[in-house]
Amino acid sequence: MIDFLRKFNWLFPQLVLFTLVLGTFGFHQHAIMHDNPIDWLSSLYLSLQLFVMNSGGVAGPIPMTLEISRFLAPSLTAGGIFIALWEPLNQNYVLFRIRFWKDHIVVCGLSKKAELLILDHLKHKTDKVNIVVIEPNTEHGSISYMRKRGVVILEGNAIDEDMLHKANILKARVLLALTNDEKINIHVAQKATHIYNQFPAELLPNNILQVVLHIDDFYTMNIFKEFHEKAIPENIEFRKGGSKMDYHVFSIYQLAAIHMIDNYCPDKYVSLATNDDPPAHLLIMGDNLATQYLILEAAQMYHFANLKKTRITVVADDIKEISSKINSLYPFLEKTVEVRYINKEDFFVDPCPVPCDDISVCFVALDDDGKSVYYSRKLRQHLFSQGRNSMESSLRSYNRYADFEKSTPPIKALLPRNTALVNIFKDVAFEMKALNIELINMDDEVCNKKTIVDNRKEEDFIAKHIHYEWAKSQAAKNKTKLGSMQDEWDLIKDSQKDSNRLPARHLFIKLRFVHADLSDQTTGEELDFDSLEPEVWDRIARMEHNRWNAEKYINGFVQIEGVNDKNLGNFLKGNLKCHWDLVPFDDLSKETQDYDKFTFRMAPVIAHLNKKRILKREM
Repeated sequence: MIDFLRKFNWLFPQLVLFTLVLGTFGFHQHAIMHDNPIDWLSSLYLSLQLFVMNSGGVAGPIPMTLEISRFLAPSLTAGGIFIALWEPLNQNYVLFRIRFWKDHIVVCGLSKKAELLILDHLKHKTDKVNIVVIEPNTEHGSISYMRKRGVVILEGNAIDEDMLHKANILKARVLLALTNDEKINIHVAQKATHIYNQFPAELLPNNILQVVLHIDDFYTMNIFKEFHEKAIPENIEFRKGGSKMDYHVFSIYQLAAIHMIDNYCPDKYVSLATNDDPPAHLLIMGDNLATQYLILEAAQMYHFANLKKTRITVVADDIKEISSKINSLYPFLEKTVEVRYINKEDFFVDPCPVPCDDISVCFVALDDDGKSVYYSRKLRQHLFSQGRNSMESSLRSYNRYADFEKSTPPIKALLPRNTALVNIFKDVAFEMKALNIELINMDDEVCNKKTIVDNRKEEDFIAKHIHYEWAKSQAAKNKTKLGSMQDEWDLIKDSQKDSNRLPARHLFIKLRFVHADLSDQTTGEELDFDSLEPEVWDRIARMEHNRWNAEKYINGFVQIEGVNDKNLGNFLKGNLKCHWDLVPFDDLSKETQDYDKFTFRMAPVIAHLNKKRILKREM
């Protein structure tokens, strides 16, 4: 009802004016009919009085114009009073309802990513949850649609603590700070923390507020990940409520890069299993934030059984800007991968300065969907004309399927967030597919409940087990108390959680090396880990150490000589990012070499606990 009134609020003043005109004519006609003519100004005055029912009691006969205005005027008065009272009454009723909510979701900022997340939550009928949005822009085009879907909209600023109180933040389960200004997102988290610390007695006993912020800035993200989000015992007096909060930061661009790197891994397209196989070669076209994250994630994850450094060729308009940015953020990147930067105009020449037949997979990450389509197709053309293997595979594909759908290397185009062109012309994706070019919508892939709010539960399931097995071994060695798996997981920082998520992601690369998959299928032959040859285990350990080295170097660690004092060693690792194991695999102690096999040895147990099986792949 209220949405209808808001939508047609322009109609009310026009009806008032129409009634005044109708009443004025009606009184003038009535006076003439009763031989008591009055001037037009007096008729207007009497017409105004109709709105307070002070002039409508006239003797008949009554002209139709006056009859209509006699009923319409007081109706409009009543309607105006109703509209004036309804808005605050409705708002107070909404606030009254929210006071009794528990485990609801508070969304700050109705951005595009927020809309997609809300709609994805509403799809899960089995996980029905109340959602309240705090949005300062009362003219936002999606407010009416969200209200129709049952979402409560509070018009105001989320950095105002009163607004967070109105959203009943103390009883909420999730707080999503998703405005397009990451400084505002940080302020929202600060205000929520302040509220929690002010009113610890009002918090639900077992509730942990999950605070999710969208942040793209490299340095700000690291602050959130590296500093402990829960109150440690000696500081509990300062953060009585803060200990009930679990902060999580994400970048749409990083999540999109993770999706690309994990789903389109080079070892799915070329052999990278033996010493005779060449290194993986990834071509990335772009110079934006998505490109930076693609380089970073590839450097952390692309460590294969051939034990050779992955090569990354970056084709960009401004290689000076992107290379200086990457080198400043990740000064030790060259220790993990070989990166070459080349200007776009220097790449699209004959002969091509890049050996096209060596490329395993291509990623395109540009800031415009038109450019993405244009350069993806131009890249396929260039690879076809410059690479013998690419031309042969394309022709084989054409002879069999009448298109280049099986052409190598595959091209994966990550469309920008403002994608519109490919949504207008649906046949664009179809035509690109015929050239083995896949268009991937960033928002569709990562702006969903599973990826952002649930925080990739399946991946975390594996990561939690990896950490817990390590915690058990440490507790046994040091004779200390061990908590539950969730307790041990909650004790570590988000950066440490990431350190367990990376081997969880890399597990799938190791499984592909031994021709196996983590599967939901109930049929099929399981992989017998005890049957793997010692040489296979040795290569798996070396892959893991290369991956671990890359993780540490990219996160700013430096290599130092070993220290005998255990407490000093823990301090150096945790506070100064120094580590003594950043050395070649053969220089590690036997104990550390064996530990590099740990994650893979745990795979069958983790699979079983996750109700999955590790099955041999059909060759």
